[in-house]
Amino acid sequence: MSFPDPHHPWDPPQSELHRHPWRDTPLPEFYPGSKEKIEKVLSGKPRHWMEWYKGERVTNFEAPPDFRACDMTADQVREINAFTHVENELIDEAVAKVMAYIEKRGWGDDVDIVFTTDHGEFQGEFGLLFKGPYHVDALMRLPMIWRPAKSANVAPATVEKPVGQIDLAPTFCEIAGLPVPEWMQGAPMPKSEAEAGKQNRQRVFTEWDCQHVDGTTVGLRTIYRDGYTVTAYLPGTLYDGSEGELYDHKEDPGQLRNLWDDPAYASLKSDFLADLKDAAPPVRTPRLECVAPV
Repeated sequence: MSFPDPHHPWDPPQSELHRHPWRDTPLPEFYPGSKEKIEKVLSGKPRHWMEWYKGERVTNFEAPPDFRACDMTADQVREINAFTHVENELIDEAVAKVMAYIEKRGWGDDVDIVFTTDHGEFQGEFGLLFKGPYHVDALMRLPMIWRPAKSANVAPATVEKPVGQIDLAPTFCEIAGLPVPEWMQGAPMPKSEAEAGKQNRQRVFTEWDCQHVDGTTVGLRTIYRDGYTVTAYLPGTLYDGSEGELYDHKEDPGQLRNLWDDPAYASLKSDFLADLKDAAPPVRTPRLECVAPV
């Protein structure tokens, strides 16, 4: 089953707004604050970050066409996050009703529950809203809970090794007792750190390709590994293929400082780019026709 929220236009029922009064909602710690601070952060990132902030280039298909992040106030960030909290609570309560119904029908011992999402959303990170070709934790590090069927006798565990969305389909095959087709690029998700180690899960690969109505093209290829995120930009209308992003999550959990051009990280970047090339899935030949913007 699918819930469209939390999502723009952030419109929980009027009757539920009391749950999180927006005036009492604190600003998130990842919100930079002043325009000067926001622009200082964005100036170190590839150009479309700042262009999206200033409203000079639209790189999100769902944002209102007149939206400019640079016009957004701190109170608007509070309000949007308060509404998001309300919508999340409503989802929790809806899931609880589904779980109760499953138990009532006597299916509880034999049902796997997987709870996750397709992407994250900016909620004030970097002074931005919505999403787009920005491979940072706000959009890529997703909530994911897998509760195996009770009859499977799987011990509860938190698995820290990276997994990706392409691992969902093979996982569903494993749950159903079906063979994993060769064309699936992922692998069944591990149920423990030990199992993850046996699978040699060191990295997760993410890609983005978009073609906007104004002719703008942006392509990103990213791996997360060993506490670093490295993104290489493909040649297109904005970039020549030499641009990218490199973040050290331990030293910079907010991903505010792009280390791509830092000489001290040149060797690490080279190693990651080689690994990124090796981790890329095979290119389909012939390529499918582009029938959607993203």
